[in-house]
Amino acid sequence: MRSLQPFIEQDLGKKIVLLGGPRQVGKTHLALHLTKKLLGHYYNWDDAGDREHILKKGFLHDQFVVLDELHKYERWKGFLKGLYDKYHQNLKMMVTGSARMDVYRRGGDSLFGRHYHFRLHPLSVGEVLNPKQILPPENSWSMETPHKENNEVFQQLLKFGGFPEPFYTATEKEHERWSLQRRELLVRQDIRDLTQIHMLGLVEHLMLLLPNHVGSVLSLHSIKENLQVAYNTVGQWLQTLERLYICFPLKPYSTKMRRSLHKSSKVYLWDWSQIENEGARFENLVASHLLKATHVWRDLGHGDFELFFLRDRDRREVDFCVCKNKKPWLIVETKLAETQVSEPLYYYSQKLSVPAIQVVAKKGISQQNGPIKIISADSFLATLP
Repeated sequence: MRSLQPFIEQDLGKKIVLLGGPRQVGKTHLALHLTKKLLGHYYNWDDAGDREHILKKGFLHDQFVVLDELHKYERWKGFLKGLYDKYHQNLKMMVTGSARMDVYRRGGDSLFGRHYHFRLHPLSVGEVLNPKQILPPENSWSMETPHKENNEVFQQLLKFGGFPEPFYTATEKEHERWSLQRRELLVRQDIRDLTQIHMLGLVEHLMLLLPNHVGSVLSLHSIKENLQVAYNTVGQWLQTLERLYICFPLKPYSTKMRRSLHKSSKVYLWDWSQIENEGARFENLVASHLLKATHVWRDLGHGDFELFFLRDRDRREVDFCVCKNKKPWLIVETKLAETQVSEPLYYYSQKLSVPAIQVVAKKGISQQNGPIKIISADSFLATLP
């Protein structure tokens, strides 16, 4: 069971549910589980027979229908709008996709008021341990759950990532096979089908370069020189990888901060297991957990949550800044084993007057140093969705 399932079920009776997320994160498994439970039918746009059935609207007598990968249909927004306006009182619909459906609908917001949007993330420490529990934001990070199971789950996620197949298989051989197959699927199918990019080999090269840039301010010029392509081309390719849930950018928080950087951004991977450097992989894992929390809280109506990082022209930097309704709400710094408080973390905690946490990969840490909470990652992450 995935933790979003009961919330999706509640919303199915009200509007269309759009469920996005990376390839192989578990969308189809969740969709099939709901199809069986709700006595519905599942159709995949990639299947020729299903595609014909979808276009002919042969599912109108179903109680519940899942339309998978429908965003590959150029007129999918108008198609869903017509279905909802005419049949929503009798037909429950869930539409799933491995590309960012919130981006693909920007060309015209014809679904406004007709849908709820959820994003299915890789597994997290909290979801593995408590799949039936999503704490509200005010009760999450302030709690501690230092149990042995936390560290076992944390270490397994750190090594194999949060995609269900490699996580539950938990062997290096199967993880390597899965990683190669997934990269080939993304490059040779998704990028080919959804974009006009023809230099697929160079895009694959870009995907292989990204793990070395995780956690640092991204230099498009450096990547441009490595790939020998135009600067704007690198930017466009990165946007494509973002839309396909391969990577996600973090921008610096700059509101009401005079000397903050404005244009620089950092990049992280949805599959952090591809990162060899231990410190960068740990930072990415925490970034992914925080991004998942902001998305879940936002999608469930707890507030306008967003994730940024902090950096100014004096090179003071803190890894993460969680904002609620455009204001800093929590700042987080990651360290592999260091329990001495980071000076930038202390500086920003005073400047912004918000709670600050230093998350340490080492287990068994829980202490308070002035305004700064220093806590082991396995305990902190277990409280997040």
